Amino acid sequence: MNKILVRIPNWLGDAVMATFALEILFLRFPQAHFYLVGSATSIALFAHYPRVSILEDKSKKAKFRIPSLYRLAKSIPPCDLGFTFQNNFLSALLLYFNGAKFRAGFAKEMRSFLLTFHPKKPTDIHEASRFARLVESALHSQRFQTQNQNFESLEIPPKLYLKKPNLQITLPQHFKDSKIAGINAGAAFGVAKRWEESYFAQVIWFLLSQDYKIILFGVQSENAINDKILEYLRAIPHFTESAFQNILNLSGKTTIESLMAYFLKLNFLLTNDSGPMHIASALEIPTLALFGPTNIKETCPFNAKNSHILSLETFHQKLPCMPCMQRTCPIPKDSTDYHTCMRNLTPNLVINKIQSLISEIKIQSTQKLASEQQ
Repeated sequence: MNKILVRIPNWLGDAVMATFALEILFLRFPQAHFYLVGSATSIALFAHYPRVSILEDKSKKAKFRIPSLYRLAKSIPPCDLGFTFQNNFLSALLLYFNGAKFRAGFAKEMRSFLLTFHPKKPTDIHEASRFARLVESALHSQRFQTQNQNFESLEIPPKLYLKKPNLQITLPQHFKDSKIAGINAGAAFGVAKRWEESYFAQVIWFLLSQDYKIILFGVQSENAINDKILEYLRAIPHFTESAFQNILNLSGKTTIESLMAYFLKLNFLLTNDSGPMHIASALEIPTLALFGPTNIKETCPFNAKNSHILSLETFHQKLPCMPCMQRTCPIPKDSTDYHTCMRNLTPNLVINKIQSLISEIKIQSTQKLASEQQ
C-alpha cells in the first residue's frame, strides 16, 4: 500500500473522533502516503502530520458540484486503498472517481455499487468505534485479504489520537506560572447544545475567586456568545473591571493549530459538547463536558481518562426527552420545560464538580513532584 485516500468528516468533532480509525491505518501502513480530504476546518487538524497531504473539498460551493468533485479526485494519484467516513453518496463517488483499487464505506444512500466493501452501519456505539470498526472489518475482509496480505494482531488502545502541534504560542506575562481554565461556550451543531451564558459567567466568577486565569475560546461566529458572558460578569456584584485582566478572550482569534497549542497550557477546559471538547480529550487535557440534547453514548469524550461528563443523566436527573438530538429545543420557549436539559444543569452542580477536579489536580501534581524528586 503506497497511497491511501480518506474522506474525513466535515464537522470538527467528527473528524477528531475519526482519529482512532486513522491511527489504525497509520500503524498498519507505516510506509504509505495519506491523502485526507475534508472541510477546511477538519483537514487543519492534520496539517502538521508527516506522510499526509490535506485537500479541501470545495465542491459544495461550486456551480457544478460533480465535475468539481471529479477534478478534486483526479488531482490525487490513484490510490491503493480508499475510505469514506462520511455517509453520503458523493463521498463514495470521490473514491470511485479517484480510481482507488479498494473502496470502503458504510452502505448508505444507495452508494454500495461504488464501493468494494460496504457493511451496514452499526448503531448504538460510539462514533469513534464506528469509524474504527469500518477500517478493521475492511482490512480483515476476505476480498481485501485475497488481494493483499494477512495482518498480524496490533494492540492499538481505543482512544482519540492527535499529534501535538509544532506551533509555540505566547501567553500574557501575568498568565505564566498561573492556573488556567479554558471556557468553550459555543457549539456548532445548534443552540440546543449550549449552556447558558449567565451560567458560564457564574462559573468564571468562582474560578477567578480561586486565583484561576481564564481563556475564552470560540470561532468568529461565536464572538457574541463570549461578549454576552462578559456582560453577565459585569452585572455580578463586587465584580470589578480590573478582573478582566485575568480573562483572555480568544474568540475568533485562533486557528485549529493555535487552539491545540493553547489547550496544552490549560489546567482544564469547561466546554459544551463540541469539536473543541474532542480536541481537548484527544490531547488528554482534563475536560468537563456539558451534555443535554445529544447522545452521550455516541459522542462523549472517547475513553478519555481525564474527561468528566456533566449532564442531568450523570446527576441521576435524566429527563424523558433526553436525548432529543435536535438543533433547537422542540419545546416552546414560553414553556417552563423549555431547554430544561441544560437549564436544570445549574452552575452549582458544575462548580461542585470543578472543586472535586481541582482537588484531583492538586493530588496528581503533588504525586508527580514527589516522583520527580525520588
